[in-house]
This record gives sequence, C-alpha cells and structure tokens, in this order.
Amino acid sequence: MNTLVLPARRAAVALACAAALVSVAACGNATGGTDTAGAARPSATAKGSPGAAPNGLEKLAAKEIYNNSRQANADAGSFREQMTREDAKSDLRISATECAGTVEMSQRGSFEIIRKGNDVWADLDGSLTEWVNSQFGLKLSADTWIHGTPSHPLMKGFVSWCHSEQISSPDTAGATLNPTKGKTTTVDGQEVVPVSISGNGETVTWYAAATGKPYYLGQDSTRDDMPDITFSEFGKPVDAQKPAGPVLEAPQQ
Repeated sequence: MNTLVLPARRAAVALACAAALVSVAACGNATGGTDTAGAARPSATAKGSPGAAPNGLEKLAAKEIYNNSRQANADAGSFREQMTREDAKSDLRISATECAGTVEMSQRGSFEIIRKGNDVWADLDGSLTEWVNSQFGLKLSADTWIHGTPSHPLMKGFVSWCHSEQISSPDTAGATLNPTKGKTTTVDGQEVVPVSISGNGETVTWYAAATGKPYYLGQDSTRDDMPDITFSEFGKPVDAQKPAGPVLEAPQQ
C-alpha cells in the first residue's frame, strides 16, 4: 500500500505544474521594462452585459480596474473559463466548491474533471492514463472515472486546473504589477477597458467590461507561456454531478 504514496505525489506535482497559469507578478517581473497600453485584441473575448449602462470603470486607475474586475468575477460566484496556451487548453465551469469540464495537454493527453465539494472525479483518456501509469508505477484504467478528495496526492493534480481561488481569493495588483490603462473600445459587441503591461517586445492585456457589471472578460498575451483566457456565463450554477458508470477509488496512501 505505501508503495503508491511517492508515485501518486509525483504525479500530482507533474499535473499541477502543467496546470499552473503564470502568475501576474511573475509576468510583470519577466516582461520588465516600461509599461505601455497594449493594443492587442482578444481572439474571442466573452460578452459581459452588452447594452447595459456604463459602469464608470474607465474613470478608475489601471490597478483599480484590474482589482475591481476580478472582484466582480468572484462576486458572481461562478463562471465559465476557456483557456488556451501553447501546450494546453481547457474549458471549465468553476465555482468556489465545484468544477466541471475538460482539459487537454498536448504532450500528455486529456481528461474530464468534476469536483463537487470534497469529492473529485477524473476520467483520463488512453494517452494520459498510459503516461501516468508508466511514469509513476500506477495501474489506472483508461476511460474509467477515478474518485478521491481535493487533497489526495493524485487528485489534487487534476483539480488544480480549476483555479477556484479566483472566486475564494481573487487576485489583486500587487506592488510589482504596474499596468497601464488603454482607451475604452468595443470587442465582439461588448465595450471593454483594456489594462496592459508591456516589455521586451511582449504584451499581456486584460479586458474588463465597461458596461453593466465590471466583469473580467479575458486575457490576451503575446507570450508563449501566458495563456489566452475568456470568461463568460457569470453566475450560472456549475451544477456538478457525480458521474455515471464505473468509478475506481484513487490509490490510497
């Protein structure tokens, strides 16, 4: 039984590392240089409240826009997050205690994730199952749901993709992040206020809704290690449900 402890933890670390979205502070430190307003356009920014009244967000300082938009997402209680980056993409519905959706890693495989409170289920495809088994000495079955808790050494690697801290502890612009506010513009029919940092030829831009609730609608980046993200379906319940079919318990310590 104890022989599974180390492999499961190593698997969790590998999956968590793959899941990590580069932090705002890390992005600011890496780009360096003088901050300038980016003119980048999100590839598919989600709509917040088109046709709603202006919310005055454009009158605030860049850091306030950054903080207020993330707090608005947290206050919504739930949202859909669609992320793409060079090595992965995900489509997840997230709340503080629930998560449901899919994750695809170009070099590992894909899995479906469901979290409901203290229960987590993951359904790995054949490629990811083979990789986990070969690398970490496990004997998991492909296309069979695995069940465990968010703190389980293996399952926490899967659930780490859900980033529920965006709701429980929304990010704020710290001392190392000095974004610049751009001019209000319209993207996909939604008025947005862009906030950007630029340096070393790279730009990361965040978009906040200028009408209705000041939701954080998306992130666009020219950096390979930074994802492009869109947010939508604010306040829509995740309604995570226990999966049907065979379920195996994750390897125990």
